[in-house]
Amino acid sequence: MQRIVNNAGKLNMGKSAYAVFALFATTTISLPAQTFTTLYSFSGTDAANPYLAALVQGTDGNFYGTTTAGGASGLGTVFNITPAGALTTLFNFDFTDGANPYAGLVEGPGGVFYGTTYGAE
Repeated sequence: MQRIVNNAGKLNMGKSAYAVFALFATTTISLPAQTFTTLYSFSGTDAANPYLAALVQGTDGNFYGTTTAGGASGLGTVFNITPAGALTTLFNFDFTDGANPYAGLVEGPGGVFYGTTYGAE
C-alpha cells in the first residue's frame, strides 16, 4: 500500500499565516497612538451625566450630545460643544417636552437633530 502525502495545503496555510502576521505587524507599527482631550467638564449646574450617550459630530464640525440630569430644571439638556471646548446649552428639559434623555442624538436632513427622552409627563 502506497501512502500519498499532500504538503501543498500545509505550505499554503503556512504562507497565509505569515502574510496575516506581516499585515498585522505593519498595521500596528504604522498606526499612531490615539490621545484624548477633555473638551469640557460638566459641573452639575450646567448639566450632569453626559456619559450615557455618545457625542455626534454635526456637519458644522461641532459636537452635539445630551445629559440625563442637570440643567435649568435638573432633568437634562441638549448641548453642543465646539472643538475648542466652548459649551452652549441648546435645550433644558422640564417634562413639558420630555425629560432625562438616555440616548444620543441623530442628525437629520438640513442639520436638524432628533432624539428621545426617558421621562414624559
